[in-house]
Amino acid sequence: MGLRDAALSPRQLALVAYALIATAFLVDMLTPQTLDAEVLYTIPVVLAAFSPNRKLTYRLVLLAILADELGAIFDAAIDGFHWEIIGIENRFLSLISLTTVAALTLSVQGFAARVGSISALEVQRRRHEALSAAADRFLSDMGSGQLDAAIAAEAARVLEQSTMYWCPAGSEECWVVQGGLPRKASRAVVPPDLADFVDGSRETRHPELFFARGVKPERSAGKTQPTVLAVPIADKTRFMGILLSPVQPSSETGLLVIAASFASLVVGALQQSHLVADLAAHNRKLDEKQGVIQGLIDAIAHDLRTPLAALSVTLEQAGEGAYGALPAEYAGVLAESRTSIHEISRLAETLLLVARLESGARRNVRSRVPLGTMVKELAAEFGAMAGARGVSIVTRSADDVVAQGARGDLRRALANLVANAIAHTPRGGTIELSALKDAHSVEVSVSDDGYGIDEQQRGSLFERFSGTAQSGTGTGLGLYIVRRVAEEAGGSVRYEPREPRGSTFTLSLPAAA
Repeated sequence: MGLRDAALSPRQLALVAYALIATAFLVDMLTPQTLDAEVLYTIPVVLAAFSPNRKLTYRLVLLAILADELGAIFDAAIDGFHWEIIGIENRFLSLISLTTVAALTLSVQGFAARVGSISALEVQRRRHEALSAAADRFLSDMGSGQLDAAIAAEAARVLEQSTMYWCPAGSEECWVVQGGLPRKASRAVVPPDLADFVDGSRETRHPELFFARGVKPERSAGKTQPTVLAVPIADKTRFMGILLSPVQPSSETGLLVIAASFASLVVGALQQSHLVADLAAHNRKLDEKQGVIQGLIDAIAHDLRTPLAALSVTLEQAGEGAYGALPAEYAGVLAESRTSIHEISRLAETLLLVARLESGARRNVRSRVPLGTMVKELAAEFGAMAGARGVSIVTRSADDVVAQGARGDLRRALANLVANAIAHTPRGGTIELSALKDAHSVEVSVSDDGYGIDEQQRGSLFERFSGTAQSGTGTGLGLYIVRRVAEEAGGSVRYEPREPRGSTFTLSLPAAA
């Protein structure tokens, strides 16, 4: 029989203390005044130090004082109410001893309570550290396929059990931890006294835990039969598995509390694991679809650009008389057709660029882009268009303003900004193109003194199909392309209103080394 079995319960200890007071009172009455028998009253008070119940101590002290006084009166009555001086001194000393022992007992009880509180806090701290470590391990093993092994091993460590079984729902195997090492084994290895719980029978499908609910520990031949710690792992909708361990019955509820916390941790880890698996499956499908889309983009880029380019060249040659003289009215039709083909080609290039940006495919070929020179080229290229609308273009740049990026994409982004400025600047207005640099970046700005942009539209200015009037291609994608090209190059774009009217769009890009 172990120490826990031999120890008295608080109720038993109180009964023993009361019996000792009664015994001491009988001895006191049977002895003369001159015999110091009243010292026996301190024994039950000393015994109370082994109980955490301070009220028991107070009751024992009061009963001891009352018994001491009654014993003194009884002894004096036997002697014809003659009080012996030595008897009075003995009674006085016994009261002092009783008070001193009571004070010491209360001090011991207070110290024990503080020690117990500190011990409980230390146990709680250790268990919280174990839970935190278990959560970290679950997170690290989430996508490695080792989560079940981690659950079994951490359960044995956190719950401080030498043997632990983790049986996931729907699996034909359980994880067994013995000696601190988890291993996978058939469910047949689960002992018969635990097997009833494996399939979530009885009440184990509910998210609550118990010491073999409904099964009371039995004593046989002086030995306590082990019971079962069953920790169902379940959320509100499904049973995920069960943790089992043979344990000795105990009045300690701390094990159930930590088991409840661990169960919640395991439920969260399993739910996250399922989400990770679902996300991985969705990502694989998205990768497959993205590959198909990228293939279609490449096919369209080839099949659309080539015939449009060939048709444009053919119309140009026809307009120049390569196929014979044409009537004057035919020349006008050919010129308009070439313009339409050019617009279709530009729209196709825009849509293909947006598709590439949306697919996440980045430009692999990058080079040093002389933005100062590009600004001057764009001013010359759009000069005729601006002149037809009565708008002038001025430049302010240096040839050594150089950025790193995809030249074609940066040129398209700046061309969109220049086309926007021309389209929304009234006759007589001025557009300024500038390229400046500092130690780490370059900035290219397109400023106009046009109508500006309404304040309510500025928040979504660079989004797709933002609905603003600043769309260079007429598709609502012009400024969106500008933003994505700038971001792909490692930079950004911003809008600033001008006073008294107008707009300034600025691309900020990393300077080339």
